[in-house]
Parts: sequence; structure tokens; C-alpha cells
Amino acid sequence: MRAASFVLLLCTATACSSIYRKSEKAVQLPPAEYLQQLAEAGEAHRLDIRTPMEYRKGHLEGFANVNYLSFSFGKQVDSLDRDRPVFIYCATAHRSPLVARALLRRGFEEVIDLAGGYKAYRKSQEAGR
Repeated sequence: MRAASFVLLLCTATACSSIYRKSEKAVQLPPAEYLQQLAEAGEAHRLDIRTPMEYRKGHLEGFANVNYLSFSFGKQVDSLDRDRPVFIYCATAHRSPLVARALLRRGFEEVIDLAGGYKAYRKSQEAGR
């Protein structure tokens, strides 16, 4: 009985560590690096995961609004090609790490998150003027 329990525990630990390793694949980049990788990415998904009201106040060009808080979020991202990189951002990078993990669990291979979110992007743009 002890051997069976040990094997079950070992299998569970291995499965959990595999899930954990997947979540480590998400990359969070500061605005300048994020924009550089975005420009070099080619056919990548671009998702603004904020609410529609936040999106209307301003967003990165070419990004689709896929509201993370919406009931249809899962359905919307499940229709995307998992082999393409996914660039995401929210307002301050509080929601986007959750979305990055969710996307990785759904089988997306490469998720790139904007460190500091849209606010950091706007601040970097103002500093560059």
C-alpha cells in the first residue's frame, strides 16, 4: 500500500511541476523591448485584455480587445492559432500575468506580456518626446 501511495504522490508531483514549468514560458518585457519584439514577430496575435471602456480610452495600434473579465474570453482565445506568439497587455500588468498563465495552460507556446502594462507604455512614450 505504501508503494502505491508513493507512486501516486510522485505522479502528482511530476504533473504539477510540468504545469508550473509551462507557466514559466511567459515573458514580461519593458515597453521598448516589447515593441521591438512585436515589430519583429510577424504573424502574432495582439490582445488588449482590458475592458472595452479602458480600450476606448486608448490602446496600442493593431491590438484586438479581448476582455479578460468577459464570459466569452475563453471562447475568443480558443479560436486563435496556438502556434503564433501572443502579445498581451492590461492597464498595469496586474491582470496580464493571470492571462499569460491561462493562455499557456490552453496550449499557446509563446506569450509576451508588456511589463507595467498600458500605463508603462504611455509613460515611455511621453518620456521619449
